[in-house]
Amino acid sequence: METNLAEILNEKCSCSTLNKERLSEEAHFYSETPSFINISDKNRIEQILTSIRDALRLPEVRDRILSDYDPRERAGNTTGGVFLSLDFHYTKEGPKLIEINTNAGGAYLQLKLLEAQIRCCKVVDIAMPNVEVLRTLEERFYSIFLDEWSSNGRIGRPDFIAIVDESPSNQFLYPEFLLFRDLFRSKGIHSEILDPDQIELIGEELYFEGKRIDLIYNRLTDFHLSEDPNLKIFQAWKSGKVIVTPNPIDYDLYARKTNLNVLSDNDFLINAGLNKQDSEILRSAIPVTKIVSSANASDLWESRKSIFFKPKEGFGSKAVYYGGKLTKNKFSEIVNGEYISQEYIPPSIRVTSISGEERELKMDIRTYIYNDEILLLASRLYQGQTTNFRTPGGGFSPLYTLPEIL
Repeated sequence: METNLAEILNEKCSCSTLNKERLSEEAHFYSETPSFINISDKNRIEQILTSIRDALRLPEVRDRILSDYDPRERAGNTTGGVFLSLDFHYTKEGPKLIEINTNAGGAYLQLKLLEAQIRCCKVVDIAMPNVEVLRTLEERFYSIFLDEWSSNGRIGRPDFIAIVDESPSNQFLYPEFLLFRDLFRSKGIHSEILDPDQIELIGEELYFEGKRIDLIYNRLTDFHLSEDPNLKIFQAWKSGKVIVTPNPIDYDLYARKTNLNVLSDNDFLINAGLNKQDSEILRSAIPVTKIVSSANASDLWESRKSIFFKPKEGFGSKAVYYGGKLTKNKFSEIVNGEYISQEYIPPSIRVTSISGEERELKMDIRTYIYNDEILLLASRLYQGQTTNFRTPGGGFSPLYTLPEIL
């Protein structure tokens, strides 16, 4: 029964567990319906995380992925930054890894969602975290920034943490920026939400209104900090005058889409020194991923109905295409562009109730990570080709882990 219980509840249970009154300003982010995962699948996700970490510690793997960096940087202690995420589709064969992302948004919003849940039935009552667990998680959200500070050789704690994004007040997840700013301030740390244009480079250090910035919580999607005006942030980070998390090395080692080509290359990983158990876990969990080129274009076109195409440097489902709907002209653009192909893994289904009418939504799983630790499991419900927050009844959904025996 344990193997199928989460699947049964995801398909049959359309309960509403959201207390909207507690989330009046942010309710548009959320689905009213919780989602479920079996403890065995959560354990599998932990194994996948461990196997990825083991693979990325191997010198030969790092040399291949970080070929643009000098040897000292390749060997450095790169955590992946705060709120790294592994994104999965939930299948009968277990969780399948679709993407790895740095600066993944939504963790704090998910925490607020969990705080606003109603205990509607025995299953939810058993699986729902209590107030103390949620308070501890919020403290952990704060402490991972201190971990980043100390792991970079700093002592004490930062005096000024800047949360940085382009035009931050116009960003969809701006309410989350406010939550982090208020969290840092509640701990006595000065914090501001800034556009890069508001930051001044003086010497090799960064300042805002005359106060030196010690640590940047980086929410920019310019992952290499190569665009103006982000170059000053890159310069200060490169010279060691500011901690940036996540930083360009975090992105390149963990989240570049081409890395899935390496992590699904079983022969290469074994030759690089990965143990048999880890290689088998990655082979079963990561869909076959290839770098698109003119050399394999013909084969990819023939098998396109079982493939998703993603830009190498993409984010947020931009310019992502399902092969079954491609025209030859669009496919030609993909071949001449910078793309990967990924074996198509359909998302699972979550049934929800919208105005009393049952509706099937697609579901994916986001696992928020710091180092070797899973901070939080969440799900996102949506319709359409890729994850979005436009679907009525969709959005962030609490993901409850079901014990083996209820």
